[in-house]
Amino acid sequence: MEVTGSNFDEEFDNFKNDLKNAVFVAFDAEFNALLSGEGFKHRLFDTNEDRYNLIKKEADQLIMTQVGLTMFSYQKDRDKYIAKSYTFYLCPQYFGDIDQSFVFVASTLKFLRRHRFDFNKFIYGGVPYLSKAEEAVVRKNLKDNVLFNQLTRTLQMDDEKLLQDYCSRVSKWLMRSNEPTMYLDVENHILRYVTHIEVRMRFPSVVTTDSLGDSRKILIYRDINVEGAINTPREELENKVLNDLLGFSRIIALLAESKKPIAGHNLFIDTIILHNQFIGPLPNKYKDFKKNIHNMFPILYDTKYLSNIMAKKLPYNECWKSNALQDLYEFFAERKFMKLHNFSNDIQTSRPFASNQTYHEAGWDSYCTGFCFIRLGQWVACENRGSFANVGPREKLKVLEQYCNKVNVIRGAVQYMNFAEDDPPRSRPQLLHLMLLNKSSINVGQVASELGAYGSIDIKPYGSRAALIATGSQQVAKKILKEFRDSKEYKIAPYHMYTHSPVKRVALWSGALITGGLVLFLLHQKLR
Repeated sequence: MEVTGSNFDEEFDNFKNDLKNAVFVAFDAEFNALLSGEGFKHRLFDTNEDRYNLIKKEADQLIMTQVGLTMFSYQKDRDKYIAKSYTFYLCPQYFGDIDQSFVFVASTLKFLRRHRFDFNKFIYGGVPYLSKAEEAVVRKNLKDNVLFNQLTRTLQMDDEKLLQDYCSRVSKWLMRSNEPTMYLDVENHILRYVTHIEVRMRFPSVVTTDSLGDSRKILIYRDINVEGAINTPREELENKVLNDLLGFSRIIALLAESKKPIAGHNLFIDTIILHNQFIGPLPNKYKDFKKNIHNMFPILYDTKYLSNIMAKKLPYNECWKSNALQDLYEFFAERKFMKLHNFSNDIQTSRPFASNQTYHEAGWDSYCTGFCFIRLGQWVACENRGSFANVGPREKLKVLEQYCNKVNVIRGAVQYMNFAEDDPPRSRPQLLHLMLLNKSSINVGQVASELGAYGSIDIKPYGSRAALIATGSQQVAKKILKEFRDSKEYKIAPYHMYTHSPVKRVALWSGALITGGLVLFLLHQKLR
């Protein structure tokens, strides 16, 4: 189900009911930009905090343009999952003092075009949203009775003309017509709120209320004394405009309130952008970011991390060749995992996807994520039992608790980010230290080319004649140490801080000199 501004209110209650019946929710998001280029290259040196700080610098330019949410409910009597998918188009908004911004780059536009992203639905139909920080500002402005003045002051010229036209029509109706009521069709939710207040101010004798048959129409009564004619309370108008401004943030609030398990695929960047877009500006401290996300979504699963762990339990010829979402989904959907073939729960969609459905469409990807989560959960449960059998959702979630809140980290110093606890210690092999033996300056590109032949590595300068090398595995590190043991060009050894760090060496020698000087001074004093 595609959801835009035109059907959001209608689908909101449907989504709420589907969420209530769900055993878990699968999530996916598409962004306006891809973090690519040398500056965003994943490096084996990176700690999670390094990676967070790198993305944080660019976060204000990034938004989720499309969010997919699939609710998976379970029919026990039929041992079947029912999947209900929603694809929400989101678009930033401008009103009062809030002017949300984002950046499109050509490479991302090319990527989105290739996957048939509908830019019209994004721009013309995108559902608005507010972060919690922005919502707090709006609520304060409502409390201080300044929102109306802010909105009227910042109306664009076209909206200002429409407002004047609405008031002119009311004036003509009062002077020239005997009809007891009239309607104004105001499509824009902000302008509708402003029109209510402005008409009441200019024409104190009339009553304005929302039409029962069409939420876009304002119903105006000529006579304030007509029986049943009551102004819609201003507080009700304010609550409605606030809900309209919140838009998709109301969906985020429902997810947070439900505390339902949420499954995503490769969630590291998603959670950072989610914080910036729906909670507020990213905190300076990485641990505060983790705390904020965990408080809002206490049960997160990452199928990328889960599939990395489970792949180690399968022989190479029985495992998926890639755990990119498409490859992982097709591995399970095409029943290539034969051990689960006879014990797989049926998974049925409540509404069929389009026949030309493509990956990188958020609703479809969220369904694929949930599909993989069910299959991976069943596999973990069967491993735990020691035999393959049918497994219900409660048992699946129970055995998956050990993987909860652990989010995959691509090519970093550690394997995952842990939202509930401290991150794990560094899992990569010990760094290597390379020193030039016969040159005055190091060419990092040349060294990387030579050493890259032995496996996955990253390299960075460490002074003018040295470099640090991070390897993807202990096997790669051993190969490099062995091959360059007798090299006349490089001296390569395991890195030790006190041996190789210039700062530590200076501190060590300084300490030795001070200690030696103190000993000589004491001896001299004793001899005297």
